[in-house]
Amino acid sequence: MADFEGIATMYMSMPMAAQSLPILGSCSVQEKKINLRFPLSNVSFDLPEAPKEAGRDLEFKMAGPRGEMTLKICYKADLRGFVGNGVQDGQNVLTFIFYKPGSGLKWLKNL
Repeated sequence: MADFEGIATMYMSMPMAAQSLPILGSCSVQEKKINLRFPLSNVSFDLPEAPKEAGRDLEFKMAGPRGEMTLKICYKADLRGFVGNGVQDGQNVLTFIFYKPGSGLKWLKNL
């Protein structure tokens, strides 16, 4: 069972358009491994350390097919969950939120 579960959004660039198309997916975290699942693709990577409530914010860089992406993850006490985003070339390409199984935030999946 995952330590945390949640939802994720990937912003897909549209050819010949200035806008990005948001694609809703899910995420899970098991120790230091995060999995982001989307209808057309999956993204999986190791975090520098396992997320901890009231722990320090995580910020790290990842190399990808389109260059380097900066990921930031921080704990939000008022939500009792973690919020993260991935930025590439100054644009958000990933956003996600994860929380403990059984959290009331699980209803966000129904949006």
